[in-house]
Amino acid sequence: MKRIVTLTILLLLSSLSWRLLCAEEPPGQVAVSPAMFEINIGSKPVNESIRIKNLKKNPVTLKVEVYNWTLDEQNKLKILPPDSQSLDQWMIINPVSFTIDPGNEQVIRFSIRPRTLPNPGEHRAVIYFAEQLSPTNPGGVEILFKLGVGVYGYAEKIQRSASLQGVTLDRASGTLKVDIQNSGNVHTRLKGEYALWKKDGFPGFKSIGSYMNWPRDKKRPDWFIGSGSMNNTPVLAGQRRTITTKFDPPDKNTGYIVTVSGTIDGKKIEKILQ
Repeated sequence: MKRIVTLTILLLLSSLSWRLLCAEEPPGQVAVSPAMFEINIGSKPVNESIRIKNLKKNPVTLKVEVYNWTLDEQNKLKILPPDSQSLDQWMIINPVSFTIDPGNEQVIRFSIRPRTLPNPGEHRAVIYFAEQLSPTNPGGVEILFKLGVGVYGYAEKIQRSASLQGVTLDRASGTLKVDIQNSGNVHTRLKGEYALWKKDGFPGFKSIGSYMNWPRDKKRPDWFIGSGSMNNTPVLAGQRRTITTKFDPPDKNTGYIVTVSGTIDGKKIEKILQ
């Protein structure tokens, strides 16, 4: 008896392109571009396309599904029923089922054609590419992937009104918590980096840029411990959410501070956490 395990991977929370989903089989070895769409919509049709490349050694068959969605209080994706203003109801996709041979690509085209005038603000959809059972794997465990690509449609008039309520450091768990209130009508997100410094070693925010992409083959200064990207999970319109970012804390005997630098809706954020 075959056991089926489905791994769902969501790219709508990120802005990276040509994302390699898995390094080894199973489940996928698939690359997608782009990983997310932000599109201006109105009364006229808008056309876009997605490329999916099969990096597996075997053919992969995918089925396309489209849904309306939101994020719950735990920042997890929640599927919503369609309504007259949901983006999924305005989308036409071709093809909706296909097989990609090893090393090949498939172009999936979609069109957004609103059936009514879109209300001002954001309209969302998630396009799922669900891997289908392989006829060449008759038994055992088969791990399938379900890849979600986010589509954000913006209808005029757009209002961006996000505010940072606070940034806190939890040393015990190695966690940064960013509290964001979004009073606008489109999603927002913190785009930025964190860095760890030995106490009294922070060079100042004007000099921080030269450390964020420090070459791996170049020795770090003693006062610079490390850095990384902040979690950029979106905060949807009308929501207040705490977005957490995990980091690897240094040795317990090392005194350190953490800096957070970035932007929210273009507004600069610079914080020092003792």
